[in-house]
Amino acid sequence: MTVHLAVKSEMMDEVMVVAFGKQKRESFTGSASVLSADAISKQQVTNPIEALDGLVTGLQMTQTNSFGSDPSILIRGIGSINASTAPLIVLDGLPYNGYWNDINPADIQNITVLKDAASNALYGARCANGVILITTKSAQRGETRVNITAKWGVNTDGRIQYDYIDNPGEYYAAHYTALRNYLVNVKKQNPGQAHINANRYIGESASEGHGGLGYMVYNVPAGEFLIGTNGQLNPNAVLGNRVAYQGRIYTLYPDNWLENGTRNGFRQEYNVNITGGNDRYTILGNFGYLKEDGLTYGNDFDRISARIKTDYQAYDFLRIGGNASYNHTVTNVQSAAFGTTYTAPIYPLFIRDADGNIMSDAHGLSYDYGNGVNGGLTRPVDTNYNPVQNDLLSVNNNSSNAFSIQGYATADFLKYFKLTVNGSVYVTENRMNTAYDPWYGYNALVKGGVWVGHYRTTDTNYQQLLNFNHVIGMHSIDVLLGHEYSMRSQTSLSADKKNVALYGTNYELSGAIINGDMGSDISKYNVEGFFMRAQYDYDNRYFGSVSFRRDGSSRFAPGHRWGNFWSVGGAWIMTKEEWFPKSNMVNMLKYKISYGEQGNDGIGNYRYTDRYNITNSNNEVAFVFSSKGNRNITWETVGSFNTGIEFELFNSRLRGTVDYYDRKTRDMLIWFSAPTSIGYSGYYDNVGDMVNRGVEIDLSGDIIATRDFTWTVGLNMSWQHNEVTYPPEDKKGYSCDGYNGYSDSYYFVGEGLPMYTWRVKRYAGVNDQGEPLYYRTNAKGELETTNVYSNGDYYLCGSALPDLFGGFNTSIKAFGFDLSAQFNYSIGGRKWYSGYQSLMTPPYGQIVGRSYHRDIYNAWTPENPDSNIPRWQYDDMTFANASDRWLIDGSYLSLRNITLGYTFPRSITSKLKMQSLRIYASCENLYYWTKRKGFDPRMSLVAGSYSDDYSPMRNISGGISVQF
Repeated sequence: MTVHLAVKSEMMDEVMVVAFGKQKRESFTGSASVLSADAISKQQVTNPIEALDGLVTGLQMTQTNSFGSDPSILIRGIGSINASTAPLIVLDGLPYNGYWNDINPADIQNITVLKDAASNALYGARCANGVILITTKSAQRGETRVNITAKWGVNTDGRIQYDYIDNPGEYYAAHYTALRNYLVNVKKQNPGQAHINANRYIGESASEGHGGLGYMVYNVPAGEFLIGTNGQLNPNAVLGNRVAYQGRIYTLYPDNWLENGTRNGFRQEYNVNITGGNDRYTILGNFGYLKEDGLTYGNDFDRISARIKTDYQAYDFLRIGGNASYNHTVTNVQSAAFGTTYTAPIYPLFIRDADGNIMSDAHGLSYDYGNGVNGGLTRPVDTNYNPVQNDLLSVNNNSSNAFSIQGYATADFLKYFKLTVNGSVYVTENRMNTAYDPWYGYNALVKGGVWVGHYRTTDTNYQQLLNFNHVIGMHSIDVLLGHEYSMRSQTSLSADKKNVALYGTNYELSGAIINGDMGSDISKYNVEGFFMRAQYDYDNRYFGSVSFRRDGSSRFAPGHRWGNFWSVGGAWIMTKEEWFPKSNMVNMLKYKISYGEQGNDGIGNYRYTDRYNITNSNNEVAFVFSSKGNRNITWETVGSFNTGIEFELFNSRLRGTVDYYDRKTRDMLIWFSAPTSIGYSGYYDNVGDMVNRGVEIDLSGDIIATRDFTWTVGLNMSWQHNEVTYPPEDKKGYSCDGYNGYSDSYYFVGEGLPMYTWRVKRYAGVNDQGEPLYYRTNAKGELETTNVYSNGDYYLCGSALPDLFGGFNTSIKAFGFDLSAQFNYSIGGRKWYSGYQSLMTPPYGQIVGRSYHRDIYNAWTPENPDSNIPRWQYDDMTFANASDRWLIDGSYLSLRNITLGYTFPRSITSKLKMQSLRIYASCENLYYWTKRKGFDPRMSLVAGSYSDDYSPMRNISGGISVQF
């Protein structure tokens, strides 16, 4: 007798969430990625969608760490020029339009990302940019189980700062050099006179017009200069200068504004999960609390969440259930202190008395607003403003209550049929409040102000689904017929007033007396669709699927509202063929192919009709034209082709997928600008095509797999090519480097080019006078250089989009311990180094007192003639002009997460009356590597981080998980 050992396919036995249902992975003909609850729990994220970053092929995420905003996501490239490129979010089978931070990651069972037409065409009008299906945990039959998790941690600044000149003496010396060079090269003063005048001007008020910084924080002995002829700080100069003003002595001493305006934030999170039931009834309750302090004062986030899910088998043929949730969040988003990185290191943050002690007033410490109060001096940067005290005193609050109720009923009849009715209502109430104090700076001019807004969003969704499933021998047929209706209603009400009483205890409109603007509006959007899907498989080897949906959207005029969307797909598991060699080398090999068309209506409401504002004209109603409509606009259509293989090798220890896709967007909804003199800014029309092509590879493998020790690694990579294949003819009025198209700021949208192609002047270094040079093409077609910026030509200088991106991870489990690490990466793409450009901009006019980068020390001088950095000179408006000098390789590597945990053995937990016990430590956003210090391309698709961006937070946490 011969015994054959069958190797079980892990991937094929997986049941995955798909559009309007579930199915086994082996029968799935589309392209999708699934993230489990375990993968989500390893990350210290505020919402579960952030956990997708670096773990899903084809998905790009631009991270943000400001509590008031969600990250932006692209799936398989940029699908449109002006319409929405965001994916559809579906929560427990129903479209979700709420805040991402209202979703507690601890509630989530898994997330499925649908990427091609075969997987998401049933969502029709809203799925052209992909679909993210979020499934919350469900109740489990059996005795009651209680899971409790608690986490505590600290948030720190994860940003690597630019190489600023942060020493006051060095900064004065750098500014002196700029003034001296200006006086010598432009004013034609001799070096000696320029030296004297540069020292005289450096502490003057900027309003004098000589480039003065307004403050002198060094005490220089009489008869001596602050800066010597060697360009260095006078060693006799003492930090802390005393000045007399209005009979009082003030001490001028510089402060580190960023250190005083930021902090380490405490993070704490608690979750309780209770589940249980019997054969007829199950119930689950999730309860969570999160409190997280941001990096600036006045920046924090609180969330209370609760979810209850029930299922009841009322009769053998009827099952009903419900899913209700409530989330209360409070978000404060003051973060002005990050802007202080642009402020020169010479300015006092506080006002000090003659002894150098920080003074105080009725509202706390006395802050310097640069408006003459401190020693009669005026600060040329952030005049009449102090961002640090602004964070402490101002209010920017959003209090939100989100309620959702979902219900379903499923009836089985006639043996092969199932009828499901789903309904949901999701309501978000937001009360937003901003207020600014009446005591200081510009705010004091209007005696403070307050703004209050109330927003309500109500989403309703109703679905009726009829399933037919029948198996005849080796033939399996599954048919779905459905109808869906979604309505979104948004209302808003807001007003503001000035001259606030009792500020600090009162932030309400009734506590202010001067009326400002007020208004309210309502907006509605609805989509209705009829759809079907048919799936067939033969002998669990050959699979086919067909889907069709007809959608109507209120965003288009009645004659153009309805569109047809469809897909076809097939798959073949070759390893189930009799002729396929049976071995442990190849355990499963599946080929799949699909094509379909999806829609996009993401342009906002009422764009098809003319709109007017109602205004007051001598106490009579007047209508003022505000926007031009186009009744002919309709869907963008995306044709999506996908083909690929899925495999398991070496006893299923190596698993993977390889996909190739080709997405073509046609009839793009393009915004056409119009001269404002005709009464409106522009309108939408369906013109233009774009393609996105790419290859995605996702691999995971068990390097070591024993009873006590496992080591698993994973790698995913996405290659992507974007191309505008047909820009609007009306916009192809310009040619650059042989491509026809149009310019959009620093970009060029041209036929045959990717989006975000840079159109800028090319930097050619410096001439023998240290002046910047730029390339141009002469009449003979030859390159030459010019030192006149306006005479330089524009050239195409690459795209901001990366060539390759993805992530890799590893996990080790041994004797109860577990260790995992995740890295994200991106290769290629040229990003605009905007923060660096600002720091390398010389002072000019009265725009002085900004931070400088240490690279100015490498600027051209007669002694350093080989430098390609122009001479450092005050009032040089060409030094930092826009050119490819500020484009930099956008590649990066990020260590996203490390987690170390220990699960106690059953011999210990049983004595403690526990089912399981785990403790762990985790660090999120540990470090990143980029081309230049301070450059963080993760914060923007096209540019590097600005200096005053909210910093990416590094979180270090510890936690415990207990199950009873």
